[in-house]
Amino acid sequence: MSVHPGPINTYMAAQGSMTEIAEPTSVVAEGIVTSLKAGDFHLFPDAMARDFQAAYQSYADNIIEAELVEA
Repeated sequence: MSVHPGPINTYMAAQGSMTEIAEPTSVVAEGIVTSLKAGDFHLFPDAMARDFQAAYQSYADNIIEAELVEA
């Protein structure tokens, strides 16, 4: 599983002055459990991460999750 969170309300987010946009840690924990049950490889657990997913999806489909074929 590959987890790609955006700003999450942790000490690190507070140090980076991101607490106003950070989402609770529970979105990551709940997302991991849900994704494991579903057999998902990638997890983008919060709003900012889902925006990133839209741009990343084509790369993931064609490179990361593609089946390798020997020449």
